[in-house]
Amino acid sequence: MLVLPNLSSFKKNNILLLAHAGADVDAMAASAALFFALKKNNSVTIGVPEHISLNAKTFSENMRIPYEINPEIDTFDTIFIIDFNSKDMLAGLAGQVQQFKEKIFVIDHHSKSKEQIAKKSNVLIDDSRIAASEMVFELLKKNRVKISREIASCIAAGIIEDSAHFLTADKSTFKIMAECMEKSGKTYAELFLLFKPKREKSKRIALLKAAERIQIFEAGEFIVALSEVGAFEAEAAASLVRMGADIAFVGNIEKGEARISGRAGKYVLQKTGISLAEHVMQKLGIFFPGNGGGHDAAAAFNGRAENIQNPLQKCAELTIDWLKTIDPEIKLKKH
Repeated sequence: MLVLPNLSSFKKNNILLLAHAGADVDAMAASAALFFALKKNNSVTIGVPEHISLNAKTFSENMRIPYEINPEIDTFDTIFIIDFNSKDMLAGLAGQVQQFKEKIFVIDHHSKSKEQIAKKSNVLIDDSRIAASEMVFELLKKNRVKISREIASCIAAGIIEDSAHFLTADKSTFKIMAECMEKSGKTYAELFLLFKPKREKSKRIALLKAAERIQIFEAGEFIVALSEVGAFEAEAAASLVRMGADIAFVGNIEKGEARISGRAGKYVLQKTGISLAEHVMQKLGIFFPGNGGGHDAAAAFNGRAENIQNPLQKCAELTIDWLKTIDPEIKLKKH
C-alpha cells in the first residue's frame, strides 16, 4: 500500500511530477491533475525526460500546462513518478534520480518492473487500472481534494487516450468518466480535441508507409502484422489493427536505439488471453538489451538492436509461442 502523507500536508515543498520519456497523454494528464491539486501551497514542476509525444504536447498547450524537458533533479525535495516504474523510462535522467536522497513516490498502472526506483512502501502499482489518471483521481478523492474543471478535464483526457477510446474500459472507468465529464463541463468531443493535434502530413505519411511495408502472417484464425516506420509507431500499430490485423507490431530504429509498439484487437485478447506486455514485450528483453512493458492490448519495447527486423520477427515468434499454448498445431504462415 502506498504510504503517502495527506496531500494537504505538502506545504512549501518543491515538488517534481516526473512523467516518462516520450510522455503520452495519460502521463501528462495524471501529472497535470496533481499539479493543479498541489500548486496552491507548493512550488510544483512537471518534468519530462528527453521528449514529449505530439498528442501530449497538444494537450499541454490546450490546457496551458507548463512542463520542463530534462529538469535538474537535485533542485527538488520530493518526486512523484507518474505512469511508469522502470528506470529505462527515465532515459538520461536515470543517474540523477538514482542519486536523489529525498522522498520518491511512484504511481503507475503498468506491470511491475524488476528494478526499484523508490522504497516499496512508497510505490503504488495497480496494473488492473486502465490509466494512471484513474489512480490519481482516486488519490485526490481519498484526500478530499475538490475536483475542479481543470482536474476533471485532465483525468477524462488521460482515460480517453489510454483506454483507446474506451476499448479497454471497465465499469469503474465509466463511473470516473461520468463524474469528470460533468465537473469538466465539456462534451466528449471537446475532451477528445484537447489532445488531438492538427492533421500532420508527417503522421499521415508514416501510417501509409506502415501499410506499404507491412508483413502479414497467418496464425490459425488470427492475422499478425509487422511493419516499420520512422516515427509514430504506436499510431501505426493501432492503424494496422483497425485495418484488419488481430495483432500488430511496428518498430523504429535510430542509431541502434530500437522502439517497438504492439497493439492487439479485442477478439484475440478474449479468445486467447494473450498479453502483449507479459507474453511478448517483457520477454523481448531476454533477447535484446532493453525493457518492455505495458498492457494486454497495448505494449512497447525500448532497447538496442542492430536492425529493427530481428526484434520484430522475435515479436511474431513470441506471439506464436503463446498461441501454441491454446492450439499446439498452430503455425505461422507468411503471406
